[in-house]
Amino acid sequence: MSSVKRLYKRSDTWLRGLSRRRYAAVLGLITGIGVLATGFLLSRELLLVQALTMAVVMFGLECAFGRWGEYAS
Repeated sequence: MSSVKRLYKRSDTWLRGLSRRRYAAVLGLITGIGVLATGFLLSRELLLVQALTMAVVMFGLECAFGRWGEYAS
């Protein structure tokens, strides 16, 4: 379990060092891959369209509202 924590901390440190746009791009990519993987398990109908749409939406939201809620009160 310690190797999982170590991997998490390393990737968290790397992600926090990225610019807003790069972070948004990584978040969009990970989201798209997640939707694609889940879609393969559940249903294959319009799978690629769903994954690309979700990736673009997450990228846009992250670019617009910032990472980690830094503008939230």
